[in-house]
Amino acid sequence: RAVLGQLSDMDLRLLRVFKAVVECGGMSAAELELNIGTSTVSRHVKDLEQRLGLVLCRRGRAGFALTPEGERVHEELVRLLAAVDGFRDSVDDISARLGFSEPSAFRRAFKRWTGQTPGTYR
Repeated sequence: RAVLGQLSDMDLRLLRVFKAVVECGGMSAAELELNIGTSTVSRHVKDLEQRLGLVLCRRGRAGFALTPEGERVHEELVRLLAAVDGFRDSVDDISARLGFSEPSAFRRAFKRWTGQTPGTYR
């Protein structure tokens, strides 16, 4: 069983912060990209490490460096976030084609028509 279990919105936020840290090359650069303080960035990365039970990066005077586990998590994270973004785009496209301006309106109408939510419909 995966350490994360079900993925919450907070988990996605922590993962997005970690992705920004990696792609910006460190906490300070990610602070500017994310428009949040360095201490918040650092806390989010620490929270993610605790959630996963892994050390993702080394930080200190020598600078920022990913651990092998951090490299692997980042690789998988890029794929995950691309899939999440693709899913959101698809739902938005479906909603737009059906004439709904918000995905929540689509979900309500779908449930009214089928008696199920889009995620449980088979």
